[in-house]
Amino acid sequence: MYLILFLCFCLCALTILSLLAKWIQFFRTSVLPYGKLNTTTEKPTSPLGHWLAQWTVPKAWFAHFYLVGFALAIENALEIILLSKYQLRGPIMSLLYMLDNETLSDTMSRQDCLVALILFTLHLTRRVYESLYIERPSQQARMHISHYLTGLGFYGAMVFGTWLEGAANLGVYGDISNNNIDSSKQVSIPTIVRTTFGVLLFLYATNHQHTCHHILGSLRKNIGSGYQIPQGDWFEWIVVPHYLCDILIYLALNILNGFKNWIFVCGLIWTTINLTITASETKIWYQKTFGDEYKKKFPKGRWIILPWVY
Repeated sequence: MYLILFLCFCLCALTILSLLAKWIQFFRTSVLPYGKLNTTTEKPTSPLGHWLAQWTVPKAWFAHFYLVGFALAIENALEIILLSKYQLRGPIMSLLYMLDNETLSDTMSRQDCLVALILFTLHLTRRVYESLYIERPSQQARMHISHYLTGLGFYGAMVFGTWLEGAANLGVYGDISNNNIDSSKQVSIPTIVRTTFGVLLFLYATNHQHTCHHILGSLRKNIGSGYQIPQGDWFEWIVVPHYLCDILIYLALNILNGFKNWIFVCGLIWTTINLTITASETKIWYQKTFGDEYKKKFPKGRWIILPWVY
């Protein structure tokens, strides 16, 4: 219960901080912009703002989010296998057993935990590959260190979110020698429908996000080349379709669990708000950077991130 509440609190706090960073000029100029957005956003006006804005790391370190998340997902998967097959608790399971309790940790079935962990591990695997071999970030692109720490924490939270609220059904808090919980239960028709729809939406969003990342990567023949306007696939009608795909992926994971997973619900809310804020800044960047060229390419305009909404 305690870890679940802590992760939900952190995700809610991040959501509030994202909104404050957008609304408050001090944070909007010193913390919010990253990468190419640094070239068109307002600059800090106070000495403290200038000092804070200097705490940056290379934007290429985005890859660390997925590398760390992938490593954690594999470790979690090995501990679940160790628990279910050999009745042994690994370090994370042991700490939960000793320091936490099973309240709120029985809302996900064993099957839901396993499917969610598999899907999210696939997502992280793809993002690792894209970060290392497809994306070509500018060598000058930077992001604030707060973005970096937030990204590491967020993907760690999402990995735990795949199974933490079903830990009791995985046998984490029970008698390990009798760890056969859920194994004889029949899966209901509504669960099959929900799981099938969630998996299909996940795969659909994954495919389009991969296509969008390929398009973005192809705009640069090498790391040092400049920015261009992406076109093709969902870029024809959405400013940042790869952000929309991210939202759809977390929506799919929530559908998979029937919106009963509070960590995933909080993660979806934060992802939607955070990416919507960044998407609005990205549209401004396109308009300022490319001017009339941008208008000619999209004379009818484009949705910023959420079709028919925003």
